[in-house]
Amino acid sequence: MMTAAQFLSEIRSIIGSLLTYLHRNAWTIIFIVGGAYLCYDNFLHPIIHKYQTHQSYKAATDPNRIAVLSPDMRRVRAKQQLAAQQRALLAEEERKERVKMERERKRVKSPEEERWDKMGGEGKKLGVVVDDAAGAELRQR
Repeated sequence: MMTAAQFLSEIRSIIGSLLTYLHRNAWTIIFIVGGAYLCYDNFLHPIIHKYQTHQSYKAATDPNRIAVLSPDMRRVRAKQQLAAQQRALLAEEERKERVKMERERKRVKSPEEERWDKMGGEGKKLGVVVDDAAGAELRQR
């Protein structure tokens, strides 16, 4: 059975040996790690990526999966198409309204129209009776 002092002494000697090894072989370890990274990055990673891409494609084109997802896909696309048609109708209405407003803005008004606009817009039409409280009050005076 080892005592605590012996155990700490053993740990200290292992750490000292490890540090000595690292000190003697530091550049060798750095070059081995760098070479391993370059090999992984240039050779192993493309192979792994190609394999994962192939597996993903194979899973995505599985006939059983396609048979299950096709109705959902058609339903979602029909909904998207309906939304796009509604947006197109709204855009067309807005475009027509903009064209109408632009045409009205560019239209040259006759002198009579300008005079009416300056006087406050539409006046009273002759022969039309107003059926509200204000009109009744005016008729009583």
